[in-house]
Amino acid sequence: MSIIKKMKVSAIKKVSAVIVLLMPLFVMVGCGSQPVHKSYAIPERSHSQQCYITQKESYIWLEQEDEWFALPLKARQQFEQEQIDWSEENVLIVSLGQKPSAGFDIELSQWLLEQDYWQVTRITSEPESGSMQAMMMSSPCVLVKIPKTIKSFSLINPEGRILGRWPY
Repeated sequence: MSIIKKMKVSAIKKVSAVIVLLMPLFVMVGCGSQPVHKSYAIPERSHSQQCYITQKESYIWLEQEDEWFALPLKARQQFEQEQIDWSEENVLIVSLGQKPSAGFDIELSQWLLEQDYWQVTRITSEPESGSMQAMMMSSPCVLVKIPKTIKSFSLINPEGRILGRWPY
């Protein structure tokens, strides 16, 4: 084999070795440049039949602990077990207000969870006409924790009408 041919083969082997060694680096750089999409699960909700928020139907968005302490003491006590990390979470409380009997309920369903935007449907139920219900004042509500990474959150009714949008 001639010297020139040997040099060409040697150069090809070196280039091949460099390519093989650099390939994982190219793959890592390529994968690392893709945007990260966080996967979200439907958040757990806490329900109470005695929320002690007595004004009519209301939607309360809390971003800081001092806003939490502005709620009536009895309302906060219903959710004492909730471990709220105010640096990481906002809180939404959806209340039906004061009702004359048991049997009223509120549910959050049909969650749409996108990277920066969440939407949920508020569904309420009332006791059937003529059904037997405990005659007691109730104030049903639901509390849900929303990550602060969510830039926009909407609450809608089953017909699609926006009931609230946060932050404002």
